Amino acid sequence: MRRIICIGSLLLALAGCTSFDDRTPYADELLALSIRAVWPEGYEAYARDGVRVTAREFSSGNSYVAVTDGEGRVRFEMPRGIYRIAIADRADGAVFNGALEEVRLVAGALDLSLPLVYSKAGSIVFKEIYCGGCPMLPFEGTLQNDQYFVLHNNDTETQYLDGICFGNVDPFTSAGTNGWVTTGEDGQLVFRDFAPVNVCVWQFGGSGRDFPLAPGEDAVVAVRGAVDFTTEFPLSVDLNREAYFACFSRLHFSNESLHLSPGDRIRSSHILSILKKVGTSTAFTIAMQSPAMVIFRPEAGFDFDAYLADDSRCLERAPGSTLDCIKIPWEWVLDGVEVFYSTNNNKRIPPAVDAGAFTFSVTGQGHSIHRLLDEEATAQNGFEVFADTNNSSEDFYERTTASLHASL
Repeated sequence: MRRIICIGSLLLALAGCTSFDDRTPYADELLALSIRAVWPEGYEAYARDGVRVTAREFSSGNSYVAVTDGEGRVRFEMPRGIYRIAIADRADGAVFNGALEEVRLVAGALDLSLPLVYSKAGSIVFKEIYCGGCPMLPFEGTLQNDQYFVLHNNDTETQYLDGICFGNVDPFTSAGTNGWVTTGEDGQLVFRDFAPVNVCVWQFGGSGRDFPLAPGEDAVVAVRGAVDFTTEFPLSVDLNREAYFACFSRLHFSNESLHLSPGDRIRSSHILSILKKVGTSTAFTIAMQSPAMVIFRPEAGFDFDAYLADDSRCLERAPGSTLDCIKIPWEWVLDGVEVFYSTNNNKRIPPAVDAGAFTFSVTGQGHSIHRLLDEEATAQNGFEVFADTNNSSEDFYERTTASLHASL
């Protein structure tokens, strides 16, 4: 038996409720947790009532939602546990995010501050990530080569894919040991000033305006095989389409069964290039369960080629590992999405890029991670605009059927 519990406070009204098991040992012993949101210098006037604050307990997965009072304070009363506290606030076109990791509400009441960081909503964003594969019916097993992701122009002006890069942030999965990030005494995670990109950096071609993306338009990128998988596996997708882009380099990835040659409809100009590869992988992939992906554009005027040619500048050894990663400044990142899967997740992307993480429930069933539609903004602009609070916990949902399969 499970019961639903909503927690209230004299200082605020909770905006949500959670469920937890009757067997929880601390279910009847609640402790107070007070949080004061601290907006960045120059934005102090944004402290106000009604800003959502979420608390998620690590071991049980129970989550709680509360809203701030007029001074940006919030109070929870929750069972003992170790919590992740997160705020995602969007106001006047600005985004403010912050998180406290491993808040130990175990010995008594706590009163903490949560500094927020300022960022801007992206123009080009991840709309969908299809990474978990699907059943190989009528055969046995799970198809893994049909991975793709979709980029979307969320802006009111035409954007250009030319020169945009993407890669996976290390470690490869959310359960992997993450020596890049440490936890301060106040519970805040301390990130390096760069994204450690593993395996390789891919880049769209073009000279600046060859690949326009009009407001509301999408760009599909096939990760492991730009072919029509539906000819053999009806539950999969057709990625052999003229408008699609493909990750492919036989020079860098020699495994033909895991790194498929593009189909006959893929234009040569739509094959992405590898700017830098590290390690000895013979095929490229994104994590089936819990990818952390970023798209980025090098700073204008920066000699990116020269930077990547100098290993002493662009590479750093992963802590506790024998593998190098490519250092990409977080300031270059246009959008990032982090996905959790296990109960032992480690954050890889900082709050200014992604303050949360989307929890993926199952692989091998054709599900995808899809961004939520902002219905109000869509109605105002006349094209699809998707939620973008720089917090994947808030911005994404899980589709039971990948969008490209549904469109066939």
